[in-house]
Amino acid sequence: MDQFARRRPAQGRLVSRSEALTQAVAERAVELVVSALDVNALLDDVDVNAVLDDVDVNAVLDRIDLNHLLEQVDLNAVIGRIDIDALAEQTDLGAIIARSSSGVASEALDAVRSHTVELDEFIARWVGRLRRRPYTGPPGPPGPPGGPRAMAAS
Repeated sequence: MDQFARRRPAQGRLVSRSEALTQAVAERAVELVVSALDVNALLDDVDVNAVLDDVDVNAVLDRIDLNHLLEQVDLNAVIGRIDIDALAEQTDLGAIIARSSSGVASEALDAVRSHTVELDEFIARWVGRLRRRPYTGPPGPPGPPGGPRAMAAS
């Protein structure tokens, strides 16, 4: 039986015998051309930079699911490839240590000053008790020129 004797659908419609034959010949011709094509030689002639110039990178990135991509990355392997010694050489650790230690020293000095003021207040309260005088608190800073103290003196 002839394979083209009966009608067969082509893209969802019934076609005549000549159309079916034409379609079969076209499909076979495409198969022959593709099988004879040297893809490597064809790709050697492609200017990749020209192709990339025409690519809208933002449109490509919008289509990428970053969460799915990051799930595929082995972070331990990536971190294992980092040269810690070279990274440390590029970092000014001395300046970082000096800044952090000066910050710690400043905080320690502030704490010592605060405790010294508290100790001074404690001693002043006890001296007031021993002298049987009420402790009124530490003296305040002098007022501005022409303030209440200056008026009281005049």
